[in-house]
Amino acid sequence: MLRLLRFPLRRMEKYDNWTREQLLERIATLESRPVEKKPVKKERPFDMSKYQQRHIALKVAYLGWNYMGFAAQTDEVNVPTVEGRLFQALQRCKLITTVEEAQFSRCGRTDKGVSGLGQVVSLKVRSNGPDKPEISYVDTLNRLLPDDIRVLSWAPVDASFNSRFDCKSRTYKYFFNKGALDLDKMRTGASYFLGKHDFRNFCKLDPSKNITNYEREVLSLDINQVAPSVPNLLNTEFYEVQLKGTAFLWHQVRCIMSILFLVGQKLEEPEIIKDLLNVQKIDARPDYPMASELPLLLYDCEFDGLDWVAGNGPSTARIYQHWRELWSAHMTRTLLCQTFMQYMQPFPVAESQALKEYLETEKHGPTVVLGGGKEQRSARYKKLLDRQRCDSDEVKKQKYRAKKQKTSN
Repeated sequence: MLRLLRFPLRRMEKYDNWTREQLLERIATLESRPVEKKPVKKERPFDMSKYQQRHIALKVAYLGWNYMGFAAQTDEVNVPTVEGRLFQALQRCKLITTVEEAQFSRCGRTDKGVSGLGQVVSLKVRSNGPDKPEISYVDTLNRLLPDDIRVLSWAPVDASFNSRFDCKSRTYKYFFNKGALDLDKMRTGASYFLGKHDFRNFCKLDPSKNITNYEREVLSLDINQVAPSVPNLLNTEFYEVQLKGTAFLWHQVRCIMSILFLVGQKLEEPEIIKDLLNVQKIDARPDYPMASELPLLLYDCEFDGLDWVAGNGPSTARIYQHWRELWSAHMTRTLLCQTFMQYMQPFPVAESQALKEYLETEKHGPTVVLGGGKEQRSARYKKLLDRQRCDSDEVKKQKYRAKKQKTSN
């Protein structure tokens, strides 16, 4: 150790008697020398043909707030997606080479801001083969994924398995603040959705898809409490809608929630749902806003015969602890906002009337609840059947075909 210390000291001794000008000249000479760059080591191309492969399904959980939807887009820098981050992780750990070769399929195509807990994808990945312990797919991927995405488990599947077409049912949850909503009316309205119906007035029509069948089956729709009221704070009770169906149209759940909110506010009668499901009576959707995407969660995707492998105990514990840390951080932010609300309740807003009493008694102008803390204010509420209608499915398709023909000429 002493030798190592003496060596640089000896090299410095020769500069002891140098003048300032000599030292500056020496520094200038050293700085003028070209910097030798170390040669960049080229990464050897990965050859998947040297490894065994297998088809698996992955169960993926994600908070969708920071993403432009689940399905990958062409520009992941400006349009980040959950799938794009998953592909990056799969390629970094050499589980796949390209998405095309992986035979990838997804169960649900959740939109911008929507979260998922039971999302299922299937693909062909690198494998250790049947004679060795299998790759720890869950841990390997989670080390490379961002904080708001985690793989929960994996399952072996046949080569013919398709996450979209082999799914038996999909379950969504939508969380909402009860406020002044009439839950009995909402439950009455919800009962009209059960069974098979034409849901074209409860979705966003896309003429480019050329959908001919808008019939979907709702298996169950329940409204249950998830969080009681905070003591001494108004309108802090939370509920969830749990909706299970065989398949869903684009924005169908958010449109359903929008109408249920109108019913719960007593702006519409529950029977408006019967009217909107009757496409002979109403062949085009009235112009109404969709409910917020923030509270929507793809909760579960049901399959027959899949044996999910969640990893070992420590692996599962790490994933749970990860979500607990995120929960703790968001709960802390919630408590801060809650404290601000409690602090302001005694504030006077009128003569001898505090804010709390004012909020309890004052009649405000009509507001339309959109969920996720959003409301739409208006001077006067206009009934759905009195509103302008959107283009019908057939009109949209005619316009799309005409536009496509015009651009091709």
